[in-house]
Amino acid sequence: MTSLRARLTAAVMMPLVALAITFGGITCWMIHRTLSNASDRTLVGSVTMISRAINTDTSARHQLLPLAIHLLQSQMTPVSHYSVYEGDHLVAGMAWLTPPGDYNPAPGAKMPRHQPASFPRSYRDTQLVQGYVDARDAKGVIQAAYLRDAVLEDRSVRIATEIRTLPGFTRPVVIQVADFLDDRQAYEQTYFLRVAGAGVLIVMAAVLLFYGAVTWGLGPFASLTRQISAARRPSTANVRLTLASDAPREALLLASAFNELMARTERAIGSLREFTSNASHQLRTPLAIVRVHVDVLNRYGPSSPQGATALADIGAAVDSLERLLAQLISLARMDEQGRDTGSFEAFELTGVTAGIVASRVTHPDTGAMDIGFETDAAAIMALGDRMLATEMISNLLDNAIRYNRADGTVTVRVLLREGEPVVEIEDDGPGIAPADREKVWERFYRAPSATAPSGSGLGLPIVRALGERMGAQVTLADGAGGRGVKATIVFRPPDPGLEVPSGTYFPQDAQMTAC
Repeated sequence: MTSLRARLTAAVMMPLVALAITFGGITCWMIHRTLSNASDRTLVGSVTMISRAINTDTSARHQLLPLAIHLLQSQMTPVSHYSVYEGDHLVAGMAWLTPPGDYNPAPGAKMPRHQPASFPRSYRDTQLVQGYVDARDAKGVIQAAYLRDAVLEDRSVRIATEIRTLPGFTRPVVIQVADFLDDRQAYEQTYFLRVAGAGVLIVMAAVLLFYGAVTWGLGPFASLTRQISAARRPSTANVRLTLASDAPREALLLASAFNELMARTERAIGSLREFTSNASHQLRTPLAIVRVHVDVLNRYGPSSPQGATALADIGAAVDSLERLLAQLISLARMDEQGRDTGSFEAFELTGVTAGIVASRVTHPDTGAMDIGFETDAAAIMALGDRMLATEMISNLLDNAIRYNRADGTVTVRVLLREGEPVVEIEDDGPGIAPADREKVWERFYRAPSATAPSGSGLGLPIVRALGERMGAQVTLADGAGGRGVKATIVFRPPDPGLEVPSGTYFPQDAQMTAC
């Protein structure tokens, strides 16, 4: 498996190598251009020097020409291939360096035929006259020095040529200096190899330095990896990653996120263990009741008074078990689905609450109970899920009825408080002690009471879980006059400007009461 150090090194070195190759190519191109210009300048300068050496009196010409050739051969780039022709007569130099094909030796021939050699201007920008700094040296020049390529002795050659009239000669004289290109290329390749060698050394040094730097920079992450590997042992508990305070911010963020994840996982595992323990305990009670009363039925028969009592208790235990299982399934589904506020829509809260109250008013168990409904607006909109809101309000209303007196009072209100839709469910029963109001939100917890009916302790936790999923807040407080309990649900308001759906039923009166 490729390590992170190798991946980072490769990711950085590939662009660096590409830049090094590009820079090397540009450097080699500049070397080629510089050497080519320098060699061409040398050729033109050599032609000019030979021309000036032979542009003298006949008596001094035989002395100056060897001296000029000696000076040219002593330069850094020696030039030893030259020729001086008058027509087809070799005056000096190498016979194989013949005049160009368009050379016309006739006196008064039309020239020049070529543009003089030109080079990039120097910072001084010296003005030349036909290639000469001194205008007197250009006197008699017919064709100023120019450059051409040719092949001599099966070798490519670069030739500088100048044609001029000289004292003592009847025809134009051709002065030429040649430089074989393979010599020039060998000289260039020496520099190319030096550039390539320097580039390879730089890249190798950069790889070693960067790999070392990456290794040092990833040191905190390597420490985290070692700690996680050590924590894979089965006996390790409460795994936490630690780093020095001067560690990089990214490593500290990773360690913090890991520790937070482990804390959440530990809390989830603890909650699961507690949930499993409590669920098994709650399921054991109705099952034990069923088993005991089945034994009673087997002993006394269903027609006996004991059998009739056993059947009634079995039915109640089965109902309790069914309700407990339904609540456990609801909690498991909520834990699995989590909180997803992106799919919620606006719904009409007044009509939903009114329908729930109407269904409870006609129930036989509430015949002696006073159940009231109040609202301060015909249509109050809320943001959430209609089904979840129905479940929340139903659970709270059922608790208010179940734990109230048979002739007690339950009032349900739908209000608009500071722009937020609110549902209040208030009863005048025995209530919940202030010390137990936070504990009742825990799963399977039931407030101690001698007269309270049996229950699973899951109703209020389900309400809070549904509220958290929709972003609604649920609180418990004392009822009016310090009696009973007032449960309050604060829903989220919908977006401004939302229209109320048509066809929604609203009670015509602000209050609906059933006795």
